[in-house]
Amino acid sequence: MYYAAYGMNTNRAAMAVRCPKAKPMGGFYLPSHRLVFRGVADFRKDQDCVMPVVLWEITFDCLQSLDHLEGYPHLYDRRKINDTWLIYDMNGDKGGLQVPSKGYYDMIEEGYKDFGLDDFWLRSAREDASNRMELV
Repeated sequence: MYYAAYGMNTNRAAMAVRCPKAKPMGGFYLPSHRLVFRGVADFRKDQDCVMPVVLWEITFDCLQSLDHLEGYPHLYDRRKINDTWLIYDMNGDKGGLQVPSKGYYDMIEEGYKDFGLDDFWLRSAREDASNRMELV
């Protein structure tokens, strides 16, 4: 099965620890989706954006590890996109934006570098959360 990571699981070293059997398939851009931060990574539909993702081929053991990490089914639910890729989608009202911790952000940034993904959308998500926090 294939898993599309958009947060900390874009990081090759972190995934090697969490899911040692996962095989990286490369970096991609998911159209009509936008990365957002609610303290941790999430996304929303947005026709004007693309969301960088890393595609992993995962085993059932990896899926169980990821479910535990992502707080499935309470914090994140999982669903299929493109009829084949698994993605985790945050549950709840998806209200406010919140800036991620530096360590969390840095882990994602390193993952983008690992796979040659443009960090424009990553920086934009952090700026959007920061600007939202200033308004509160």
